[in-house]
Amino acid sequence: MTSQATAGTSPCDYQLWDILVESAKERTTIRYSKLARQAGLEQCQDELRTLLQRIRMYCTENNLPILSAIVVDDVGKYTGLSSSLPDAPWERARVFDHAWTALH
Repeated sequence: MTSQATAGTSPCDYQLWDILVESAKERTTIRYSKLARQAGLEQCQDELRTLLQRIRMYCTENNLPILSAIVVDDVGKYTGLSSSLPDAPWERARVFDHAWTALH
């Protein structure tokens, strides 16, 4: 991996990617708090946001569906792309239909 989005990739990046890929394969969204808990980042919300941004950048740079699009807030509202893009069910559909693989 040589892109800017994955420069300095940590084990946590891979763990977060794998959690999201598993959810995508199951065709389910994942709540932000559940993702934080599974990744061991419950006390590191800023780091989780940064990692989700890096995943979004990686997907964009590699012409992949935006994997972070399946992350929702704790009331189920879609929050995975950015504040400039409203709820985008078409992107979630692309994520669910993609044949995801592990990064490592």
